[in-house]
Amino acid sequence: MTTTRRPASELPADPAHLRLSYSHQHPAEPYDFEDTLEAWHVSIRTYHFEEDECEGGCTEACQDRIDNGSSAGYLRLWRLRDYTGDSRWEAADAESGDLESIAATVFDARTNEYSQDFEKFIECPVGDLLILDRVFLDKEWRGFGLGPVFAAEAIRRLAGGCCAVAAQPGLGELPDGAHEVPHAYREQATKKIAALWRSIGFRDFTDGVQLLDPALREPSDQLRNARQHLTSLSHAYQGQTLRGRP
Repeated sequence: MTTTRRPASELPADPAHLRLSYSHQHPAEPYDFEDTLEAWHVSIRTYHFEEDECEGGCTEACQDRIDNGSSAGYLRLWRLRDYTGDSRWEAADAESGDLESIAATVFDARTNEYSQDFEKFIECPVGDLLILDRVFLDKEWRGFGLGPVFAAEAIRRLAGGCCAVAAQPGLGELPDGAHEVPHAYREQATKKIAALWRSIGFRDFTDGVQLLDPALREPSDQLRNARQHLTSLSHAYQGQTLRGRP
């Protein structure tokens, strides 16, 4: 696995045209843990602005991208709400093994409260827990360091009322053509993803779980760095386009 970052000239579109769209859906009828576990889907889409002029003129495809955009990826996050009467560990376990793994590390199963280690680690351990479950980018958007940018933006908007954000870095999908992933490859991929999350304020907690503390200044500072990275990519892309190298 290479850690070399791709040049902005290889971007499929100007990063300045990217937008994040937030959605939360749930059944109209009551369901298990409805007050405790809340799912959020963040769609990452790139849009064609009306003022942009295409070489040779715009087509119907351009109009569709103006109206609806095209996919660049998505994020999946979960909010575990406190003070609902439910066991947050059970709510996480009912959804997936990945969420249960985080919950088992963060909560004391006997009391349904945050563990003593968590309370020592987080500045103000009172409130909901936000879980960054998945960050997925379409292949043409990978390799530019955009995952942490989108994750930091989503966390900023969804972490209100949360005392911490949790993540457990892992390999999201298999390499092309692979049926089984060698342990060394998986370990290297996990370390790389963990380093990406550290770049936006996550800190290593225990058992592979990382925590971001919204009460600290570091996540805000790192968000500014992430935004600067996106701006720099956009400027570099525009510079390549002006020189006739889109």
